[in-house]
Amino acid sequence: MLLALAPVAALPWLHGFFAPAASSDVGSYDCGMENPSQMTIVADVVPSSPGSEQMLASYTDGIVVLDRNRRPLGSNRGFACEGSADELVAIAAGDASIGVPVVIMAATRGGFMESTTTLMIFRVNPRGGLQPVFDGDVEYHERDPETREPTTRTGVVTLIPGGLVYRDPQGVISLWTYDRDAGRYLESLNTRPSA
Repeated sequence: MLLALAPVAALPWLHGFFAPAASSDVGSYDCGMENPSQMTIVADVVPSSPGSEQMLASYTDGIVVLDRNRRPLGSNRGFACEGSADELVAIAAGDASIGVPVVIMAATRGGFMESTTTLMIFRVNPRGGLQPVFDGDVEYHERDPETREPTTRTGVVTLIPGGLVYRDPQGVISLWTYDRDAGRYLESLNTRPSA
C-alpha cells in the first residue's frame, strides 16, 4: 500500500499526516454568538465499526464523534471564551501511522495582545470515549504593549511512523513515541536545557 503525504492547508503546523480522510478549512468563531458556527467532517475513525463516523466541533463545545446512526462514540470538552482571538481553527481525521486513526483539532485562545494556538490529537477509544493522545502549542502571538508591533513564534508537529517530533514555539525539540498500552504519545527525549 502506498501512503501519500497530503498537507492539510488549515493545519500548517502539522507535517507528515498520511492520507487525511477529511479536514475542515473554515475557522469556527462561537464565543458570544447567538448561533455559533460548527465544523463537521466525516471519516472512518473506528475501523471496528461499520461505516464512517461524523465529527461535530465548535470552540465552546469541543468535538463529538457520532457513529453512522448518530449515537455518540466519544467527545472532548471545548474551551472557555477568553478573548477576541478565540477560535476553533480546524479539525481533521486520518492516519498518523500509529496503527489507529486519529482526530486532530487546532484551537486558538487569547486576545489581540497575546494568543496561543494548540494542536491536539485524539483517538476514539474502543471502550468508548475520545482519548487525548498528544497536545502541544504550535503558535504564539504577542504584541509589544507600547508599539503594538506583533511577534509570532511558531512550532511544528511532524508525524513519523510510531511517533512524532515536536518543536514548540520557543524552539525546544522533543521526540515522542506512541505507546500502544498507554494509548498515547510519550515524550522520549528533548533539547530543553537542564536546570
